[in-house]
Amino acid sequence: ANQNLGHSRKTFAAFNDQTTGIAGVSREIRKIAKNSPKNPKNSEGTRHCMAEIKPIHFALKGTTVNDSAELAASEEMKAQFAALATLMLSNNPPAGAVDSINAISAFLDAAVLLDGTYGEDCPIPVEDAAGAANEALRAMLDLQLQKNHLLPADRHPQPLATLDAVAIGIGLWCMRHQLDIHAPEPIVNALARRSNEATSKQETAATYALMQGFIINLSPSLNGDLERSNPERPWRLLNVNFAITAIRTGDAAMMRYAFDRLNNALPDERTGFYAEAFAIASRPDFPVEIRSLIEQELRQTTKFH
Repeated sequence: ANQNLGHSRKTFAAFNDQTTGIAGVSREIRKIAKNSPKNPKNSEGTRHCMAEIKPIHFALKGTTVNDSAELAASEEMKAQFAALATLMLSNNPPAGAVDSINAISAFLDAAVLLDGTYGEDCPIPVEDAAGAANEALRAMLDLQLQKNHLLPADRHPQPLATLDAVAIGIGLWCMRHQLDIHAPEPIVNALARRSNEATSKQETAATYALMQGFIINLSPSLNGDLERSNPERPWRLLNVNFAITAIRTGDAAMMRYAFDRLNNALPDERTGFYAEAFAIASRPDFPVEIRSLIEQELRQTTKFH
């Protein structure tokens, strides 16, 4: 399987090239898939390898959430998004939204071919694969910004959850293939919505786990936190939302881990965060154990101010 990694790198196709454009992506990837050696299969036949970003609100639970499996597999993402695209296009979207829908569809076509060629969990020796994935994420953010027109929640609650699942799925696809994520905004939005809509601690814990994975993955590129003047920067919101989601789980170990992450990622904001959280936790109906953990963090941070 490793021999594929030494083979000359091929071009994914420039998403911003005005000549090739979005329409050329699938054609280019089909050429790559056709001309590239396949990964060996195991005994079971499976290939293997050696912004609108909004913070989530404090709450113990929300309304509903889709509890289906994550759309990490490119085939499933492609199928789910194809059905969603048909629905969105039926609402007569503006030209920009149509371009975004086509961009995501083209990327998912390519992702299926790349998974079939190199395996679902292998590094991809294809130039600009990360750039293409990030362009798809930027297109996803555009659809999220227009969601109220494309997918009004009162008429299409499930399709909006599918849109979020595809955004998360593209992020997971990048992680599985060891590709850098440079456009995390739609993933942060989707995770925030999931946390807000979780109706059980199990759903909340599942969202917590996804947030944890993305924080670890994004840390090398975003931990420097160079845009501190922007309160809606994805790194800040992801860490704040992670801590809020941890509180919602009611699990002490999860809370301590998330609080440590928050303290390291946002040292200048931790006192304000715990002060706000403690004010809410001081309500009579708030679990005492959770309130105590928040109070400990607040006292610890205020000692140094």
